Amino acid sequence: MKAEEVLFGRRIRQNHALEHATITILSGYVPDLRISARSSSRGFTIFGDVDLGQLRRALDEALRRLQAGEAQLAIHPNCGTNLVVGFTLVTVGTLLGMTSNRARTRIASTAVSSVAGLMAARPLGEFVQKYVTTLPDVEGVRVTDISRRKFLGFTYVTVRTVQE
Repeated sequence: MKAEEVLFGRRIRQNHALEHATITILSGYVPDLRISARSSSRGFTIFGDVDLGQLRRALDEALRRLQAGEAQLAIHPNCGTNLVVGFTLVTVGTLLGMTSNRARTRIASTAVSSVAGLMAARPLGEFVQKYVTTLPDVEGVRVTDISRRKFLGFTYVTVRTVQE
């Protein structure tokens, strides 16, 4: 078993890829789309109100295009993976910058390493998405259920998938 499968199982990675592809396509239908999402081994949840007909069309297209080999749809620029990588790089940069004995050097090193971490966050985050947190091989994945719910005034939509 590969290391990324221990941390992020195959089904989670497939659903994460499908989530990204769906949101990318849905954003084409709804340019001012404001949602977030979270994947699991059972599917994914979209936090926000979306038209279920548009969502179904986006899901169907996302599955078809991923199965046709459009692996780049699995990578999303606003993925939380990019944020985690960015925070990690900035934290490491700040800690490394603080190791200097001289105050001026410490401040400059901290600033430079933090900015470098921010600049590297997106490309490195997309690399991590590609090789660790998503899997565009969704052959045999099928959507079984889409349901909208409200909780404390917030709307969320659950998408359930299975692997055949």
